[in-house]
Amino acid sequence: MNIDKDRLIAFTDAILAIIMTILVLELKEPETLSLQGLWALKGSYSAYTLSFFWLGTMWIGLHNEW
Repeated sequence: MNIDKDRLIAFTDAILAIIMTILVLELKEPETLSLQGLWALKGSYSAYTLSFFWLGTMWIGLHNEW
């Protein structure tokens, strides 16, 4: 019975890791390497940061629950 639980935990870890990796692939590169270039993409970078920390919090919560 414990092996099934370990497999489920490993599967959940893999799915969350894949989702977090796909989030990084969606980030656009700034047109210019300057503060203005990063500021122009503030919406996508803040959405990435929020999503990454939300998924990380969910990941830690699942591990604490199991």
